Amino acid sequence: MKAADAEALERAAKWTEAGDAWKVLAESAAKSGRADAPDLAVRAADAFRRDDRPAAAARMIRLALTLRSATVADAAQLAGALADAGEIEAAADIAAAAVDGAPDAPARALALDVACGTSLSAGRVRLARGLVAELDRSPLVGAQFAAAFRKAQLARLDGDLRFASATWRALVAQLAPHAAAAGALAAAWMELGETSVLQGTLRSLGVAWYAGPGSNDDDLDEAEAEACFQNAAQAWARAGRRAGLFRAEAWKLRVRASEPTIATAVDTAIGYADERGLQGLRAELRALRAVIRRDPMDALHAVELSPQAPLARGRARVIAGELGGKFEAEKALTELADDVPWKARARMLAGASS
Repeated sequence: MKAADAEALERAAKWTEAGDAWKVLAESAAKSGRADAPDLAVRAADAFRRDDRPAAAARMIRLALTLRSATVADAAQLAGALADAGEIEAAADIAAAAVDGAPDAPARALALDVACGTSLSAGRVRLARGLVAELDRSPLVGAQFAAAFRKAQLARLDGDLRFASATWRALVAQLAPHAAAAGALAAAWMELGETSVLQGTLRSLGVAWYAGPGSNDDDLDEAEAEACFQNAAQAWARAGRRAGLFRAEAWKLRVRASEPTIATAVDTAIGYADERGLQGLRAELRALRAVIRRDPMDALHAVELSPQAPLARGRARVIAGELGGKFEAEKALTELADDVPWKARARMLAGASS
């Protein structure tokens, strides 16, 4: 196996084979004391992450770190792998340290974006706001895309669903022409679809603000959301990202949760997430299946699977309660303190059950 062979596998988005190939090359180079061993290990880690193998990715980054000092890119890879595996607090700490140690503007922009994502997952919303504000001041084009994405996430937490949706629509238009941006495009489509689902749910519950002006057509919300998830699935497929594809398909079923449906696709996705140790995905898919099957037990399981993700944990508590299951209102309201729409749902649920 040569590096050219591994690169060909990467170009074909054959991440399983590419990761294994880079791993063999990295370990062989490390044994021989070659200077390129750390870089080969990093290539392996990147392929393993794209193949949804966070534990294998983390091992390759750690191999690289035994051979040279850490770079910001190393920290970003390790933080991402740890976050995928559910080690969110460690990931957030590593990403924060990478921001402090970034040697130049491009490295700092990368570190800021990763730190923002891990901070949001860890429920460190105030910290994330400061990171996004700095990222937004960067003149780099990539930093501007990342800042827009993160500002939309913060806007949704603040309840400004209209701004969030408009921002993701603009990002979709900007990213769509670029084949190399398939993963980022898919992520934007996912966020747009999830916001549309949230809008419809708020309306059905009688919560007093919506994402768009005027319309009360639930079918329109569903059609828009389905289109978003379909577009996301196509982009994930182009990027060769199976976990993303599973997420998009599960959310498509969630859109039509009011209709009779067979959740076999979600069952398959959960099996994949369990096998790969994708902790956040394991919880998210169970929360989705809870809604699809009208079964609060899946949502309560999602609560247990989210010990380091307070926002996700609080949302799962609300879903369980809305489905008639156990609802710990005080815990949910604390966990959702920085999530205005979901906190409103929690308050409504707490009032109904008191």
